[in-house]
Amino acid sequence: MLKEIVVRNVKRIQENVYNFSMKTLPPSEWAEKNLILSSESKFYGLFSYNRSPYTREVVDNMKPNSGVEVTAIMKCSQSGYTQSVAIPCMIYHIAESPANVMFLSSSDKMVQNTIRGRFDTVMESSGLSSLLKTSSVKKANQRTGDTDFKKEYTGGTMINATYSPTNLRFHSVEVVVADEYDDAPKTDKKEGSIFDLVIARTKSYADTRRLVFMSSPTTKGISNIEQVYEMGDKRKWNWKCPCCSQYIPILWRVEREDGTFGGIKWVLDENDKLIDNSVHYECQLCRGKIEYKSKYALNLTGEWVPTAVPEKPSYRSYSFNALCNPPGFESWSDLVRQWLKACPKNEPIDIDALKVFTNTQLGELWEDRGTTPRATSLMSNIGVYEIGKIPDKTCDIDGNGKIVLISLCCDLGGIMDMVNGIEDVRLDWEIVVHTSNGQTYSVNHGSVGTFKRSRWRNKKDRERESDRQMWTFNYGLPNSVWDKFKEIIYTPLEGESGLYYDIDITLVDTGHFTKLAYNFITGIKDRLVVGIKGDTVEKPRATDKNSPIISHSRENKGLLYILDVNLLKEQLASNMALIQGSDGSQPSGFMNFPQPSEGKYNLKSFFSHYESEHRIPVVKNGQEVGFAWKKKREDNHFFDVAVYGLASREIFIADLRLIDPKNKNLTWLELCERINSRM
Repeated sequence: MLKEIVVRNVKRIQENVYNFSMKTLPPSEWAEKNLILSSESKFYGLFSYNRSPYTREVVDNMKPNSGVEVTAIMKCSQSGYTQSVAIPCMIYHIAESPANVMFLSSSDKMVQNTIRGRFDTVMESSGLSSLLKTSSVKKANQRTGDTDFKKEYTGGTMINATYSPTNLRFHSVEVVVADEYDDAPKTDKKEGSIFDLVIARTKSYADTRRLVFMSSPTTKGISNIEQVYEMGDKRKWNWKCPCCSQYIPILWRVEREDGTFGGIKWVLDENDKLIDNSVHYECQLCRGKIEYKSKYALNLTGEWVPTAVPEKPSYRSYSFNALCNPPGFESWSDLVRQWLKACPKNEPIDIDALKVFTNTQLGELWEDRGTTPRATSLMSNIGVYEIGKIPDKTCDIDGNGKIVLISLCCDLGGIMDMVNGIEDVRLDWEIVVHTSNGQTYSVNHGSVGTFKRSRWRNKKDRERESDRQMWTFNYGLPNSVWDKFKEIIYTPLEGESGLYYDIDITLVDTGHFTKLAYNFITGIKDRLVVGIKGDTVEKPRATDKNSPIISHSRENKGLLYILDVNLLKEQLASNMALIQGSDGSQPSGFMNFPQPSEGKYNLKSFFSHYESEHRIPVVKNGQEVGFAWKKKREDNHFFDVAVYGLASREIFIADLRLIDPKNKNLTWLELCERINSRM
């Protein structure tokens, strides 16, 4: 009987000897079965991804044969990614799927803190320390086996190092965990790109390598994590809205098509203090109210949703903010208080505090002031005075001193192709009042000519094309823009007080139609009309450059001025960000605009031009060394005109210096002080 049982079992074993599969658990599943957090952890006990379910997919990217080569996480700080991604990933590749691993951080101290404070404690509390070879001393007193910077185990070695090129030169690994990646130098003068150096460490495992880069971002254009994030599919963490059952990305502020916003909402009391129980999330789709207490349950059913096409199918990237952090972290009310501290009601924005909030809580790239001017916020500067009138009374009521200067600036554009007989141009202009306290008041704007590049014409423009009158920069013709512009220069302007004013200075753009513009300038003898030309349209400005924003042309001193356009645009963007004080006072540089009427001073025809350019930093060896302003779209005419308006003050002073030796050291501020002293 016993013999028969043995024979039967042996036969069964022989028949099924090849009927097996080697199943490797994904890192998240393995971690929940094997890892125990030590008593030093806030979440002491058996590890669970229910606390941070948004990290489960990310850590599973590191499984062998996952199909994911590079993972990037651009995140808020203190969001659990080191504890839920970095540590489980490293231990997994020691205990479950051994491989050569490299862990990178910003400094030796950070490496030691992570290894001693997190890795070693989890290994010990989970009973896995025995997998590491014991520490020993080799020749030259060098320790090996189990140290802060090297862990040896059956099947591989884990190197723990900083981003120093020396550390990235010798080791060959299959798995890389790059933490605090924005603290790494972007490039090394001798070795080149740090990203390329990290990738190079995995060349021997090109078919199976897995790399994860994690960091809070810093400044757009120079942030390390931005580069890797842009390479991936830009996944956002989505919740299923309990009101409409649609999955929505959870973001601080989401603009809808109708101009309203979803996202975090709150109410302040009569003393401008936050009412805690008013803080909630408003669904950007259905406008339903999502309470903070629902966060844990919503995270459990959350999903990562790609929003872009990756550079390679094996590249994934993730963006994560503090709104979705587990309960027990900073609450939504805490976040709103931090926001209000950076952006207090009716007070100037604390730029440094806002930058920290943007990087560390929203997990978003910071764009320096001037990077993306917002036209809609500028529209809040619309006052009550009328178009076409000099606001002398309004200026006095606002406490902005006296009127010092009235400038008229124009921007030229279009086509003057004499060979093919194409003359189609436009001249955009604006009249601006400059006050003795530094504020400005836009008085009127307009365009002579109808030129618009074909790619920017809408359906209505194309339908009207045959009836459109084309204008020219040539003289003596009925459709010459110069006759119309001359009328504007010589027409007196009535003030609110009943007084009449003349244009003090006119600036004409000579950059593209130099000869035709210069002929117009020299033809006017009884008004101050000068030409302007930018010298840095294609050349970035160095951040450490110390030079004037205007300079005389060598050939036409007094008639033509060269502008540092990038610096002027930087100043204009800063002025656009200014807001009134809680008492209604306006800071120097504040820009005022009249009541819209007759199609003027509206978003489409005027204010949208202020969003047509953006600031591009110039980076060298990981540091911003310069910047340039570049067009995003064609309709930037009134943005350029506003830039010229800023330059008009300095050019007016330069002209006073030329005509009177007594004024050779005169500055704009001194002129304003003289005028204020007469009040």
